[in-house]
Amino acid sequence: MIARGGRAFVGLSVLAIAVAYPFSLAASIAFAVLAGFFMIVFRDPGRKIGRGIVSPADGVVREVDPEKGLVSIYLALRNVHVTRAPAQSRIETVTLTPGTHAPAFSRKTLGNERAELRLSSDLGQITVVEMTGAIARRIVLYVRTGQTLSKGEKLGLIRFGSRVDVFLPGTATIRVAKGDRVRAGVTTIAGVTDGPME
Repeated sequence: MIARGGRAFVGLSVLAIAVAYPFSLAASIAFAVLAGFFMIVFRDPGRKIGRGIVSPADGVVREVDPEKGLVSIYLALRNVHVTRAPAQSRIETVTLTPGTHAPAFSRKTLGNERAELRLSSDLGQITVVEMTGAIARRIVLYVRTGQTLSKGEKLGLIRFGSRVDVFLPGTATIRVAKGDRVRAGVTTIAGVTDGPME
């Protein structure tokens, strides 16, 4: 399945194959490779939702700060770029902030274009911050303010990968460490001291 927000890339590259084929086999092969690349980058596989508070993104944990309740995840080009809700919640606010496009692993990332989603849940407030990077130039959101989300429900797509920070409530106990690989909607990133683990 191809993620919404990436289907046009796949569709146009497939169309280009058909247009180029009568004129140039080499060009049609090149467009076929490009179509395959987009199909991999924008894939949207099904997920069996995990327990506790789950990761909002696929990738590698780049930073953990228990005092801030922060888990920061770096999404490489090879990762699935669809983000998901870490817990059953309601979207209180969605804030889109324009900015730069520094590499996701850079210290300058805090000035990057971003989408900040504040979620209210029975566990407390959770904030998910999706950031663009040097290659990722657009965040495609699937959700809106006031919407109620199931755990693992899709939040949006960061085109070509970048970074997602999640700030957890004080009731959560972080269960991942820097360098851990996580999967959106599947990997438990935090347990809950008071509240349901499901």
